[in-house]
Amino acid sequence: MRPSAWKMEQRYEGIRKGLLLLIPVVLGIFLCRTAGMDKTGEAADSAGDVFVQIDGDVKYPGVYFIKDLNEIRGLIEQEGGINPESLANAGLAAIPISSGSKITIQRDNNSIKLTRAEISPFHRITLGMPVSINLESEEGLTSVPGIGPLLAQSIVKARAERGGFKSLEELKSVHGIGDKTYKKIIAYLAL
Repeated sequence: MRPSAWKMEQRYEGIRKGLLLLIPVVLGIFLCRTAGMDKTGEAADSAGDVFVQIDGDVKYPGVYFIKDLNEIRGLIEQEGGINPESLANAGLAAIPISSGSKITIQRDNNSIKLTRAEISPFHRITLGMPVSINLESEEGLTSVPGIGPLLAQSIVKARAERGGFKSLEELKSVHGIGDKTYKKIIAYLAL
């Protein structure tokens, strides 16, 4: 065997070993994520773990993982560079915060305004959080693997005709969703 062929064989052997190690890791992550889901597809907050996005006039905008909602005040103070007195005046206590919340901080002269929204569907999917079929826009539904623009349009149209979906099973009656597609998308959706 030529030396160059031998080196190639060693390289391919290293790649194969790496893949054999990577597959169980990915499978373990997937199983841990699915085990953390309840019957509705919602991520279970057994330890109070939440994801919150901090955005707007802040030092480091992004999605943050915190252990419980009591840490949100400290996170906003730290990432927004806000002193505790200004944060109290901004009305943080009046804003309902849950996992998947997006807090936008806006500064105007000496005042601070906080607004709450939901994080983007892309971030929800990336974090293993389901997307609501009753609330999400067409564009947001396309972030779900297996849902393209036409299927998203069909889902939104069916949702409007029904006045919202009562169960996830109703998706099977939407044009373009058969058993195969339903099985592919159901893990990413919630009511």
